[in-house]
Amino acid sequence: MIIFDGLYSFISLLLSMLSLFISNFMSQKDVEKFPFGKHILEPLVISIKSLVILIMCLFTLVGAVKTIISGGNSVEFGLAIIYSVISVLGCGIISFYIKSKAKSLSSELLKAEFNQWLMDTILSAAVLVGFLIAIVLSASKFKFLNPYIDPAMTLIVSIVFLRLPIKTFMESFKEIIAVKADDEINEDIYVLVKEIEEEYRFEDSIARVSKIGRELRIEIDFVYNQNSKLKTLDQMDSVREEINDAMKHIKYNKWLNISFTGNKKWIV
Repeated sequence: MIIFDGLYSFISLLLSMLSLFISNFMSQKDVEKFPFGKHILEPLVISIKSLVILIMCLFTLVGAVKTIISGGNSVEFGLAIIYSVISVLGCGIISFYIKSKAKSLSSELLKAEFNQWLMDTILSAAVLVGFLIAIVLSASKFKFLNPYIDPAMTLIVSIVFLRLPIKTFMESFKEIIAVKADDEINEDIYVLVKEIEEEYRFEDSIARVSKIGRELRIEIDFVYNQNSKLKTLDQMDSVREEINDAMKHIKYNKWLNISFTGNKKWIV
């Protein structure tokens, strides 16, 4: 269990360094090389981090099963408890700090980083509780169970921890392949577009919205005809401004493209 906890912390540290490097790289403006921005890097890094943690959990799960089958192992509980207390405090402080930064920056990368360190804190706390239970058992008639406590905790924690990296990987992978944004954002923008369509008597409209990292990719197309109220370029820009202002409450960077056409084939 200590090896699993330490390995998880070490991998978390390496992945945090990767996140820091990518965050710094994303903050550097380079429009010539990246005309559409670097936001795709955020879900890409999160996917890599999730896969690494998932593989580690599977590896330790298999190792725990083998240890239980072979008769368990022995642990020096005094040193284990000292390690666990230090680990809980250290990981807890880091988790709290990252959570505060994630809120202020609205960064999916930092949110994933917080989840990763929160898991590490929970893991360290589970180690501490498990070893305290083992000390109690060692003074009872159930002391024969002590060799199995360490691998049993590792097995349970590995299984519990599998859920989060799988969920995080699936969410970040959806962003990589540009799946539509969540229903609340989609509904918000859809209602706005339909209101504009009715107001200016457009023949039809379509809105496409996907979320990539901290950015929303939004494409809106309006089809107008002779009955439409909008006729001039200035009026088109006015509609763009109106839509942009109406979406300011959505707390993401926005790549907004609004087009007007008289032929439906350009919006399909």
